[in-house]
Parts: sequence; C-alpha cells; structure tokens
Amino acid sequence: MNGKITSPTRFGILFVTLGLVLISTVKALRANSWQKRFDRAFLQVDGVTAEGRFRSFQRALKDPALRSDVSKAIDAIREKGFGKGHPEFIEILWPEGTQARQDLEAINALTKQIPERINEFENDDSISRDSAVIDIVRSVKEQVRFGGETGNGGGGAQGAVSSLLERYRSDPKRCLRLAENILRNAPIELESPSYEVLKTSLKGVKATSSDQQKNNGKSDDGRGSTVKKKTFLTVAPLELRRYDAFRSVSTPFLAEGSSSYTLRNMGSALTEIFSYLEFGNNVGATVMPMTTPFFISNTSSKEVYKMFVKLPWENESDPPKTVESSRIAFDRFPETIMSTLPFPGICTDEEIKRQKTRLVERVEAAGDLGWKIRKYTSSDDKNDEGYEYGLEFFILQYNPPGTLPWRRMNEIAVVMERRNLTNDDDLVKDEVEIELEQEDDEMPTFVEDDTKSDPEDDNDSNMTTINSD
Repeated sequence: MNGKITSPTRFGILFVTLGLVLISTVKALRANSWQKRFDRAFLQVDGVTAEGRFRSFQRALKDPALRSDVSKAIDAIREKGFGKGHPEFIEILWPEGTQARQDLEAINALTKQIPERINEFENDDSISRDSAVIDIVRSVKEQVRFGGETGNGGGGAQGAVSSLLERYRSDPKRCLRLAENILRNAPIELESPSYEVLKTSLKGVKATSSDQQKNNGKSDDGRGSTVKKKTFLTVAPLELRRYDAFRSVSTPFLAEGSSSYTLRNMGSALTEIFSYLEFGNNVGATVMPMTTPFFISNTSSKEVYKMFVKLPWENESDPPKTVESSRIAFDRFPETIMSTLPFPGICTDEEIKRQKTRLVERVEAAGDLGWKIRKYTSSDDKNDEGYEYGLEFFILQYNPPGTLPWRRMNEIAVVMERRNLTNDDDLVKDEVEIELEQEDDEMPTFVEDDTKSDPEDDNDSNMTTINSD
C-alpha cells in the first residue's frame, strides 16, 4: 500500500465531519428552542435571574418556530384525533428534556395515584374522609418530639427553633436553597449515600408489559394480538448501582395488612426520624441535618418494614444516643448492588406494586447485566403480590414534605447478586486454565471495569435521581 487516501475515503471523512457538525448544531438549537426558553422563564428553579426569565420569555415569543410548532401540534390532533394524536401533540410542544415534559409525565402518574390515596380514607366506613385526614394530622403532630422535652438537656421546641434560626443567620443563602427544594425534582444541599453506576440498560423496554397493551379486537387472521401502545412517556434507563456502606438511623415502618404505604404509616416513621435529627430528640439534644433519600425496606409481607436514612457524616461514627421513648435504632447498611428505576409522583400501595412489576420485568429482560435478583431464602412461597418472599426491594424517596406532587421523584430498587456462571462451558474452561497457571506460580490479575459513566451536566437538564456525593 502506498499510504495515499483514496477519493471515496476522502468523501467518507467529509460526510462524517458534516454529519457531526449538523448534530452539534441541532443540539445547540435545541438548547435555545422556544420550549427551553419557556422552561427558563417559568419552570426552572436554579441559575436564572428575574431579568433572565423575562428575556427568555421575550425571545420565546419572537421565535418563528413557536407558531409553526403550535400549528403542527394542532394538525396532529385534527388528523388523528386526541386519542392517537396526543403523543405527537405533546412531543412537539413539550419535547423530552424539558421541565414541562417532566411535569406532564408526573401529572399523568398522579391521575392514578391521587384516587388511590383518596381511597385510603374511604376504607373505614365508621369515619368520614375529612375526619380521617384530621386524625392523621393530629397523630403525626403528637409524635413530634423536641430535644429537652424528656429531660435530655435541650430547650424543647424553643431550643429547636433557636437552633434553626442560628442556622439561618450563619448561612441564609443555603437556607433559602433548602427551602426551594419543594420546587425541585432533585433536592440540593443535602447529603446522600455515595454510589457508583456500574451499568445502564434500555433493553427490554419494548418487551415489558408496561409498554404494551392487549388488543381486545381481532387481527386480520381473526385472533387477538398484542400491540405496542404509543405513548408520550419517557422511558428511563435501568441503572445497576454499587452503594457504598453507610451507617443509618431507622425506625419501624408498620404495615397494616395490604395497606403499607399510607400517609399514616409514612408520616409516623418520617416524623420520628425527623424529630431525632432536626429537632434534637436525643440524649444531649444534638440537632443534625437531614439527609436524602428516605429508604423504605420492603423484604416481604411477613416482616415489618423499616424506614431509614443515612446518618450525617459528622455524626456517623458516634451518633447521639436515643431517648427511652424513641423507637430509633442504628444499623449498618452494607455495600450493596441494586438495580433501580425512577418513577414520579407519590407512593401508594398500588403504585409500588406496579413499579415492582416494572422493575423485575426490566431486569429480567436486560439479561446481560452479569447480575441477577438476589433471593435471601430458598422458599418457593409467594406473597400476595406474587413475588418470592426473598426478594429485597427498597423504595427511595428524595423529596421533603411539602414538595409539589408533580415534582416528586422516587426510585424502586431491588438487591442484586452475581450470576452463577460456572455452568457456562467457556467459563469453566477458563477456570481450569487459571488453576493450571496458579500451579506454575503465575497469578493473573483480574480488574473489574466499574467505570462510572458521567453524563455531561446541562443547566436546563432535569435530574431523576440524586447525584452521589
């Protein structure tokens, strides 16, 4: 070979270069689209001044693409009807990657979740819905405890308020950012457990029942068929994570038969943890900052669930002792591999069942993770949800109380373990070769590639999970 570049090769290089330029240009235009500008003007919480919001609003209105996109969206509804045309309508006006789209998807989830939450108050025929809500509020209020109320050296409610005021005086900007967390999908200024993303997967999305619906009609051959349902919902990737070990503060999360994720149960557990940390309900009345997320362990219907959070790192080695009346306990959360999927909105019993099904299907369909769902018992018994008792689920809730419902982001997680690959002929052969090499004192070094993928941050992007510290 003479080393010269042929004409077709030169044209190929030119074509690839032009393609890359076009792709980068499209991305730049998308970042400055009228949809993104409306996001900055009305929905974005961080990094935008009042002047910047007004300027973004003006530029969005002057964008010629605004009128054409609205016209296209209306045409889609006219031509296809609302049932078939609304996914295209939403994709044009609120494309994936905008805060408006994320809010719409959360509102869509809430249309199922809110009626399920309301049904919690209608299960008891002896009391009205309003009375049930008042009873829950009164119960949670009675469980609030301040340092010093039980003779532990604090100043009670007055001492807790003084501590909060002192915290505000020392760093008012940080306190303001914390207060703004009720408007964010992903809260900031809060410590969280560290983890590493080992793998991500979008495989199995088309194969899961969540993305299909049964066609009750007949196909051309007279038989029923399963067809993919067109939807505007964004499909989140499955993440395989390695969580570092941490020490946690926990309290029992009482399950009431089939109704576990009720306001009463979650409110009671959260109040007790919050009282221990933020209100100093401990020996010495030490006030500590909250961390995120709240973990709810869900190992089986035969066990009492548990809510826990990571202890702040300053107190992790020597946390304040609990008062006698408290149910608070300290646990060691070991290094754990979990598969996770995010979901928006609020947690109800029905929603958690749906998310468990979705997660298990996605893990099984992914297939090439090198890990499988762990079962800590060999029992073949099934619980009421149809899962083996040994499956270890966790529900992760990131947002503080008071967060706008359509900004709430949660995750469902299941504990994983290494697949038993010894039955694979190639791997058995490799193990034999390794043993022979070991006999010759030639020990090979195996390094697992756990490189974490760090996606490029964008000021307009919306997080679905909290970043690791």
